[in-house]
Amino acid sequence: MRHKSFRFAHLRLDGVPVAVHYGDLLVAQPDDTAALDWEVVLTTMDELALEPAAYDMHLEIGDGRQMWGQALLVRSDGRAHVFRGAMAINGLAADEFPV
Repeated sequence: MRHKSFRFAHLRLDGVPVAVHYGDLLVAQPDDTAALDWEVVLTTMDELALEPAAYDMHLEIGDGRQMWGQALLVRSDGRAHVFRGAMAINGLAADEFPV
């Protein structure tokens, strides 16, 4: 399995900007497939009351690169949140993971 982590500071959740204290996009590619698994782990500046549901996420990585996709809220305590990618993540290609 190959994996990468991307730090981000800018996030839109269902089109609404979210003030991020700390955010990581974690991406993994199992050895037997070209598909990518991903999740977002973040801490927000403000408390957010999020319902367990699917959210459209749009991230801006530190170098200005844009990544987006739909993710399911796995858990949240109001400030710390974990989302699991529900579909492919756009802006990242499987060939970015060297063999």
